[in-house]
Amino acid sequence: MTQHQIVLFVVLPMAAGIATTFLHRYRKAQRWVGAGFLIANIVFACKALATVVPNGDILVSQMGNWPAPFGITIAVDTLSALMLTMASIVCFSVFLYCVFQFDRDQQGGFFHPMFHLLILGVQWSFITGDFFNLFVAFEIMLMASYAIFCVGTSRKQMKQAYKYVLLNLVGSTMFVTLLGLIYGQLGTLNMADITRLAMSDQLPKSSIPVIAMMVLVFGGKTAIFPLWYWLPDTYHTLPSAIGGLFAGLLTKVGAYVMIRVFVMMFGTSQAITDVVAPILLVSAGITMFLGVLGAVSMHTVRRILSIHIISQVGYMLMGMGLAIATGIASDIKEMAVAGAIFFIMHNMVVKCCLFLCGGLMVEHAGDDNLEKIGGLLKRAPWLATLFMIAALSLAGLPPLSGFFGKWVLLSAGFQSQHYVVVFFAVLTSLFTLLSMLKIWSYGFWSPSMGKHVDKPERRPTTVGGMWGIAILVIVALSMGLGAQKYYTMCSMAAKSLIDPTNYVKAVLGEQNTPKLAINDMLPETSPKKLVIKSDSYETSGH
Repeated sequence: MTQHQIVLFVVLPMAAGIATTFLHRYRKAQRWVGAGFLIANIVFACKALATVVPNGDILVSQMGNWPAPFGITIAVDTLSALMLTMASIVCFSVFLYCVFQFDRDQQGGFFHPMFHLLILGVQWSFITGDFFNLFVAFEIMLMASYAIFCVGTSRKQMKQAYKYVLLNLVGSTMFVTLLGLIYGQLGTLNMADITRLAMSDQLPKSSIPVIAMMVLVFGGKTAIFPLWYWLPDTYHTLPSAIGGLFAGLLTKVGAYVMIRVFVMMFGTSQAITDVVAPILLVSAGITMFLGVLGAVSMHTVRRILSIHIISQVGYMLMGMGLAIATGIASDIKEMAVAGAIFFIMHNMVVKCCLFLCGGLMVEHAGDDNLEKIGGLLKRAPWLATLFMIAALSLAGLPPLSGFFGKWVLLSAGFQSQHYVVVFFAVLTSLFTLLSMLKIWSYGFWSPSMGKHVDKPERRPTTVGGMWGIAILVIVALSMGLGAQKYYTMCSMAAKSLIDPTNYVKAVLGEQNTPKLAINDMLPETSPKKLVIKSDSYETSGH
């Protein structure tokens, strides 16, 4: 893939959205056109990944040939390529499920255009190289999600839609306000240019509280403690496919941006990391533990899965916090970031898969209340098998994908002597297993119950929807059985984030790139030393 072809990650979903809008009266054509664009999206994402991984290349395109930081920059590095690949697979799997399981009314109107415009916003967020276009991508993604949120239009769903829209509008207003303040203090919104300022220790002290406040913006979109209050009452009201799409993409976009901002852009600024790292680590422990306690206490499948989104976000925060905490060796920081990236990818696939499984459980039993359903192991053995694989992966049992992501994060936390957050991570994993076994024992293993048990004519054809679930399970298994290959790519992405010199060089040019040299870890009696060199000066700090 050439550098100018990366614009296709914006063009393809935009074209799909436009085409399916004109085809809204021809629903069969909408489905075929949408499937074609989604397959092409997967192909280009894999092609981009194959291009950047071997040598750690970074594909950069300057829109209108305006040089950075004056123009619009889009860039694909290893992290972006990994996120694009996983997101494209998740979107295609959800699309298959929707095509086969949604009724005519749910697929009618402008569902398909909004679906592709949501993908546009997600993928633009992954490749944008400046803050303002990140805001634009967020807004496209959120506006499409507002419309998709109304698919099904149940009373509970519409009641939560107002809350969802209002809280996101508040977050967007805060985001654009902070961008104005950052631009006023730094004179730029280009990510590489701001990274250059942080590497050269040129960030004014007045910018530190503004940058730290961005934790509130991205934390709200990621659903971290204490900004998670909107999610538990929202996602469970949605159709399962939409809940799976949102769980697999929207909160993970927030996690991706937090890694990009606080690890790559400001991770070299000790003044900022000293403020943000403790916030992330404390929030990680509370998010994990309280989130999983809430999940264990629920008795409906979609509520349990919705609250688990929160608890799993805690692991991602843990990796970010360890990556920017002071006094930690560079190899442990790299391990923490790689673990967080691996865990995000795993969670995108597994969490979406579990929501789709929950949807088919409702199709078979007529309800998702665990006290009113049962016997699905005999009635839907393939669904039971796929659910069990995904559930055990979420809990982190070896040799599944969740185990390796958690193992890397726990190893980084243990080696950096952050034992409290490691304790909460282990405890959260045990309670996650308990909640998954709860769904299994009530929904699959217990005697047959449910509205459709004595009504064979109400038992739906779910073969089509199973294809989407099967794709996600296969990807999850590949991440577990081929964990070393995935981790190698994640480690490469982590290395470029810890030392963003190559990213700045690719976007701004070599002449504007300061050199960052992080010393090997000193003896335990000596603090870790960070040395930043540029053409005009050299500073060192502890």
